[in-house]
Amino acid sequence: MRRKPQVFRFDEEASIERARIEALVGEEVPLSCKYCLGARPRLVSIDGDFAVLQFPNGARMERVPLRDLVDDSGYWKR
Repeated sequence: MRRKPQVFRFDEEASIERARIEALVGEEVPLSCKYCLGARPRLVSIDGDFAVLQFPNGARMERVPLRDLVDDSGYWKR
């Protein structure tokens, strides 16, 4: 006899994670190593599913997907 599969609430988890990211506006955030190594950028704003980031040297990065705001430095080999 098979058990009924567990029900996952991805929409609920996504809204919690989105609220956590929105609370980081104005603070330094981790960024995937596929973009750059070095200083962490500051989260300037969120527009839909994209972020605007600003680095300490003044460079701005626009339309960065929110899914790329992760610290994967342990995953990638340098």
